[in-house]
Amino acid sequence: MTEMVKKNASDLDTKFRYEISEKVGAKSLLKCIQCGVCSSGCTVTEYVDMQPHRVVASCLLGLRDEVLSSQAIWTCSLCHRCTERCPKNVDYSFILALLRNMAVKEGTVPKEYSSTVVTIYNNGFVVPYTGGLKDNIDRRRNKMGLPQIVPPDLEEIRFIIEETGLGELAKNKEDK
Repeated sequence: MTEMVKKNASDLDTKFRYEISEKVGAKSLLKCIQCGVCSSGCTVTEYVDMQPHRVVASCLLGLRDEVLSSQAIWTCSLCHRCTERCPKNVDYSFILALLRNMAVKEGTVPKEYSSTVVTIYNNGFVVPYTGGLKDNIDRRRNKMGLPQIVPPDLEEIRFIIEETGLGELAKNKEDK
């Protein structure tokens, strides 16, 4: 059961809902009627700290810190089921992508996510393809008659990471 927390009105970010809605456009979270259809169809709802309709409600209430530090915005698989089912056409998937970007800018990114970005930034793969692991993979692929893995263009990957705003995240991790 969720723990009840009291908030003072002065602790709420009353502009948060408009900041999100301005960027989302016509499929604004302001249209949400809290019917819960998004949460009832969510494939990861049992694994998150806040169900989709509660994330939207929290955005509407101005609970910026709670939303941006929530694991819900990172656990979502972006299957778009919530968006497809919404009777008011609230684009929850897009809102989540926006919330992730905001969280990155504010530095509230889970360690698992940021370390994955750094790994991709450094070698182009989610799992490092180097040393003994590379030798083992290459040997197995050769045994099965599979072609060698072509290394990705690191400059291109780094460009994409920089352009999406994740470059600072990667650089901050490298500096530490």
